[in-house]
Amino acid sequence: MKAKLTKILSLILVVIMAMGLMTGCSTSSSGKGTKTQDGNKVLFSYDGTDVTLKEAWLYAKMLAAQYEQTYSSYYGSDFWSMSMGKDDDGKDQTFEEYVKKQVISQLKENIILNKKADEYNCKLTHSEKQQCSDSALSYYQDKTGKKVMKECGATREDVEKIYEDSTLASKVQKKVASKEKVTVTDDEARKTTVYRVVFATTKTDKSGKTVQMSAAEKKTVKAKAEKALKEIQSGKKTINKVAKAQNYSNTDESYSAGESEEGKAFEKVIKGMKDGEITDKVLECDNGYVIAKLVAYTDKKETASNKKTLKTQKQSEAFQKKYDNWTKKLEKKWDYDKDVDQKLWAQVSLKSADSTATETSTETTAASSEASTTEASSEATTAAKSK
Repeated sequence: MKAKLTKILSLILVVIMAMGLMTGCSTSSSGKGTKTQDGNKVLFSYDGTDVTLKEAWLYAKMLAAQYEQTYSSYYGSDFWSMSMGKDDDGKDQTFEEYVKKQVISQLKENIILNKKADEYNCKLTHSEKQQCSDSALSYYQDKTGKKVMKECGATREDVEKIYEDSTLASKVQKKVASKEKVTVTDDEARKTTVYRVVFATTKTDKSGKTVQMSAAEKKTVKAKAEKALKEIQSGKKTINKVAKAQNYSNTDESYSAGESEEGKAFEKVIKGMKDGEITDKVLECDNGYVIAKLVAYTDKKETASNKKTLKTQKQSEAFQKKYDNWTKKLEKKWDYDKDVDQKLWAQVSLKSADSTATETSTETTAASSEASTTEASSEATTAAKSK
């Protein structure tokens, strides 16, 4: 359970970092509201560039606000204290500690990508600069945003700089990734769509747990499924009517090879069928007894969409390899515990009891691919809701 929760929270953080600061001006009451006189002190230096405490403070609070706004309802107000297992040095870490490390990593990435801007012919357009300025103004005018700024001694110009640095880093990342030549085969991209009815072989016991039915109960369920299949084969009922009679709504599934909810044995049977055919027998699958119709072995629309997604994912992976190569020497010398002023950084607390958000529409995003954002968001949200 702990490992699953850690994975969920990691995925959610991917979403938040991918969304970045630019999906709106989100502010939060994150932290204890303590003020610092050290805002202009250097928190850390990377590749010759200094990052002050107030820069990291603002960035951390903005990301924390987005996290709280979206996910605190799933985990409660104390989610920042939840364990995230061991860090790279084998030390126990809370989610707050984990996020603070990721904030430093993102600021480091922004430094490198901003320095690569000229090389990749990237600069902010007038419109993008205006969006950053508008976002900074909204943050400055927001009650909680103003409070955060007072905490660390930040100005409106400081906020605007964070928006501009993040936006430019995003442009460079996308430009670098788009130049990476990757290949996605038709087999990789193929999405198969089926319409199925599952006759479940699990039930809920008195304590509310999902348990397997007894052999006798499963035999009864199988007989019911076989009767339904005969009605379909005789033309007495359609598979849609069987699904309705079974009160089964999760009928449609589009899957890539090896990813069907019904398991690999199910996929093997479907692969041997023609579009429009219905299984000639009831299949015993992972979730119960199944009757399925092959809608399309290669769903053209779903496959085309998946091909774009996979291409973006591969380009993002290629970008990461290139970025790791750029920073190889820097990272060899980097030590989070020593290179970041931990006494200064300890002043930043992400914990809070509530959060607010001022919605200010912008079109810019942070330095992560849209594909990884969408995939992580979907998986994280689904996992969180089903925990």
